Amino acid sequence: MVTAAPELSFDVDVTNSDGKWVQRGNHAIWCGSRTGSEPPYLLHEWTERGVRPFRHEGGKPVFHRVAQGTPYHIAHLFGFWVINDTDAMVLTAKRGDVAYTMLTIGGLTDRPAEATSLFVCPKCAARFGEEKFTALRAGYARFIEAALKRVRAFNADAALRRCPRCGSTHPPIYGFDEAADTPEERAARVAG
Repeated sequence: MVTAAPELSFDVDVTNSDGKWVQRGNHAIWCGSRTGSEPPYLLHEWTERGVRPFRHEGGKPVFHRVAQGTPYHIAHLFGFWVINDTDAMVLTAKRGDVAYTMLTIGGLTDRPAEATSLFVCPKCAARFGEEKFTALRAGYARFIEAALKRVRAFNADAALRRCPRCGSTHPPIYGFDEAADTPEERAARVAG
């Protein structure tokens, strides 16, 4: 029996940003862009000091590593928090009035194997509603599909959106695919 060797080399053009996920070797890769008239993608990372935003200011490209196991959120890209069992890398580069962003997850053998989605209360910062998804057998694209179903269930049920610590109601959220947004999800995406 002959097994195929893993794909070890590939090129991804971040300026060809169609907003779709692709699988290359052990990586799940997403590329997108925002014009100057749109709110920029903004990475938020959970640190020991609390939530830290990573703003892209200036014209130089920025490459940021989110370590495996670290909760992160990218405003205007997805409206919940994600924890991966492998590193995530975020590259942001500007060309003229357009800011290009690439999110890459993976790089280890048989990873990403699990992805966790969760919610963070905007009022008291409590984490709630963690749900693990086994991405290895299903593929990361299936996690994206499952996340959208979870987004829609979350938005439809005020009890799911209620913070268990402070009781405030989380605003509506949105999935990864902007083209699939409902009007409620589109408004949430614009709000960030």
